[in-house]
Amino acid sequence: MRKLLGNKSLFQLIMVFSVIWCAPSFAQVTETEDPLDRLFTIKAVEVDETAARASVARETALAKAELQAYAVLLRKLTQPEARERLPMLSRQEIQAMISGIEVVREQSSSRRYLATLNIRFEPGLVSQFLAQYKVPHVLGTGRGVLVLHAHKRSFAGILWEKDPTLDASRADVDWLNRIRQYVFPVGTVEERAAVTFEEVASFDSQDALAMARSYGVSSVLLLRSVWHNGRLTYSYFASDEKISSPSDSLVADSEDAAITQMYDVVLDRIDSAWRAQLLVDTGVGGALDVLVPTSKLTDYNLVISRLADVSLIGERETLEIGLPFSQIRFRYAGREDQLRLALRYAGLSLEKYGEKTVLALRSPENNN
Repeated sequence: MRKLLGNKSLFQLIMVFSVIWCAPSFAQVTETEDPLDRLFTIKAVEVDETAARASVARETALAKAELQAYAVLLRKLTQPEARERLPMLSRQEIQAMISGIEVVREQSSSRRYLATLNIRFEPGLVSQFLAQYKVPHVLGTGRGVLVLHAHKRSFAGILWEKDPTLDASRADVDWLNRIRQYVFPVGTVEERAAVTFEEVASFDSQDALAMARSYGVSSVLLLRSVWHNGRLTYSYFASDEKISSPSDSLVADSEDAAITQMYDVVLDRIDSAWRAQLLVDTGVGGALDVLVPTSKLTDYNLVISRLADVSLIGERETLEIGLPFSQIRFRYAGREDQLRLALRYAGLSLEKYGEKTVLALRSPENNN
């Protein structure tokens, strides 16, 4: 049973009957999820509090969960150097930016309260707060990515094999609250035959990219690592950048702790790189007049629908209806190169047409 806690000064409990969802150890790419909801929702916040009474334990747990979710949200949306300009907020100030809390699962006794929570922040209020302190922040998400990890222990190479150490490491990583959406392959017989340990370890991405498309994503993250004498040596390849990282290493008390640390380091680097592309200074922006092809009504409607889903886009108005083009004007936040990037992720393109600019659907061959 899920519950939703709506934030209107006091949280009111709403019971929603549904199947209990257990947070997976990695994110699944879902096309139906709203990008802003995904970006401004912090998922799978775990709380466990004990007090003299269950009601006190629950209230303490919610307070800690809100603070934890706020900290994760800031790490997700902003770069460290800009984050330092923000003031400390009280619980009440943080609550004012929360639009709802979903109780995914909970248990309570006379003195103890345990729960898994999804905490959603209101995008407009968070953006206003960050803009007030001139902190650029992300208003869009990166594309989904398929993860393949070739790990070596002693003389054993592990890619598709069931491995408790790798499972434990992945379970300790926050895959959900990232700029990008990460998915691991199921490991079917066909997948095992299609991509080998040697391909992943050598960063040969051709077959991996074909597999990624079957999961609805167009990028891959290939990792290779070796555990030997208490040291993990690793490197990775991100297909978007088409570059391999230099070999790195770290020391940890256990193999699973080292692999968890490796995942965190790699994901933080990827997040930081994507934030640099997607950061939006809401004090910067402009307006753009564009032509939209109208020779096919379905294509025109799809362009307008996708445009409405781009978080950088503000007010929009229709200037002229006609054939073969209609003309619209929209306002946007951020720089024009960020706008073009956001439109590309939405499956749209801006192209010059004489002295005019055409907004159209991207051709299939350019969608990867």
